[in-house]
Amino acid sequence: MPKSYWEKRQELTYLAGEKKVSAYYRGLQKAFKQAKREIQGVINDFYMRYAKENKVTYAEAQKLLDKEEIGELQDFIDLVYKNMGKYNQKLNNMSIKARITRYQALEKQIDAILQQLYAIEYEYKGKELLKEVYKDSYYRTWFNIDQYRGFHQEFAQINPRTIDELIRYPFNGADFSSRIWKQKDHMLQVLKEDITTMLIQGKNPQTLAEDFARRFNTKEYEAYRLLHTESSFIIEQGCLAAYKEDEVEKYQILATLDHKTSEICREQDGEIYETDKATVGVNYPPFHPFCRTTTVPYYEDVVDEGTRAARGADGKTYYVPSNMKYKDWEKAFVYGGSKDEKIVKTLKERIQEIKDKIKQKGGIIKESDIKEAGKLIQDELQIKRADLKAEIEKLEKEYKDTGIEEIEKQISKLRAVKRGLIDPDDVGLKDMDELNIKYDELMRNKKELQPKIAE
Repeated sequence: MPKSYWEKRQELTYLAGEKKVSAYYRGLQKAFKQAKREIQGVINDFYMRYAKENKVTYAEAQKLLDKEEIGELQDFIDLVYKNMGKYNQKLNNMSIKARITRYQALEKQIDAILQQLYAIEYEYKGKELLKEVYKDSYYRTWFNIDQYRGFHQEFAQINPRTIDELIRYPFNGADFSSRIWKQKDHMLQVLKEDITTMLIQGKNPQTLAEDFARRFNTKEYEAYRLLHTESSFIIEQGCLAAYKEDEVEKYQILATLDHKTSEICREQDGEIYETDKATVGVNYPPFHPFCRTTTVPYYEDVVDEGTRAARGADGKTYYVPSNMKYKDWEKAFVYGGSKDEKIVKTLKERIQEIKDKIKQKGGIIKESDIKEAGKLIQDELQIKRADLKAEIEKLEKEYKDTGIEEIEKQISKLRAVKRGLIDPDDVGLKDMDELNIKYDELMRNKKELQPKIAE
C-alpha cells in the first residue's frame, strides 16, 4: 500500500481534531463576549449607584459597604457559586468580610465573572474537548493501521487516567490549567488598572469600552493559541499511543508543504525515528505553538508510491511524489527551481493521466479509475476549503482587532441622543457640547481606521 495512504489518513485525523477545536472555540468566543457584557454591566451599576455630578471619585470608591450592600454582594457571589457547582467547580478568594469597600466589592464581582468564564467555559469544557480529541485520534490511527495490517479482534481501550495525565503534562513549560489561570489573573489585573484609572481621572464607564474590547480580543487570541497548541499535542499523543499499542516500530515526520512552515518543521520533514524514542519538541510534534506538523507510521516494506499535495508560492495546488521532503519542495517552489512534469503535477495533469490510461485500455472505464479521479478532486476541494476558511478567520480577527465595531456602536448611541431618542445621561455625557466633542473624536478614530479596514 503506497505511503500516500498514510499521509492522507493521518491528515484527515489531524483535520478532524482541528474541526472539533474550531467548533469549541466558536462557543468560547461567545462566552468571552458574554463575560465582557456582564463586567461592563456591574461597572455601570457601580457608577449609577455611587456617581455624584456624573463621576465616581477614588475616595467615594474607598468607602465601606453598608449592611444592605454586603447582602447584595453575597447574593451575587452565591449565584455564581451555584452555577459553578453544576460543573464541580469552586470560586477562590471570595470570602466577604464585614468591612469591605465599594471598590473591593466591584473587584470581587469582576473576579467572580472571570472565574466562571475561565473555570467552566475554558478549563472544564476545554478539558472535555481534549479528551474527545485524544480518543478520536487514538481510534482513527488504530483503524488506519488495521486497514493496512489486518483488523484485530481485540485492542486496548483508552485509560481515562492517561488522558488526564497528558492534559496535566507541562510539555510546553506549563500545563493547560496553569496557563489558563495565568491568563485569567493577568486579565483581572489589567481590568483593575483600567478601572482605577477611570476613578482617579473621574471618567465615566463608557470611556472603558474601547480598552475592554482590546483586552478581551487579546485574551480570545491567547485562548485560541493555547487550544491549538494543546490540541496538537493531544492529537499527536493519541497517534503515538496507537503506534505503541499496535507495535509500530518507526514513524516519519510529515510537515505541511507551504511558505508558512517553520524552520524546525522544514528540517524535520521526512525524518524517520524509532517510536519508543519519541520526545515532544525534539523528534516528535508539536515542535512549537501553532505547529501543523504530524506523523505517519513508517514500514520498511512500503514502496514510495503515490503523491502528496503541496502549495506553491503562486498559491496553486500541485501534486508531488509522496517521498519529497520539504527541502526538495522549497527548491522547486520557493526558490524558482525546476518544475519538471515528472516531478510536479497539477490536478489537471493528474486527471489527464487517468484519461490517457483509460484510452490505452481501449476506452474502458473501471471503477478504480472513477475512484482515483474522485479522490483527486476531493483532495483539491478539501485544500481549497481549508485555505478559504483560514483566510476568512484571519480577516474576521483582523477586523475585530481594529476596534471599529465598538466605535460604530458608540457612534450609533450618540446619533440616537442627537435625534432625541435617549438622554445624554444614558451614555454618561453631561450635555450636547460634550456629546459633540465625543462624536467628533469617534468619527476621527473611525476615519483613521478606514485605510486599515479597506486593506
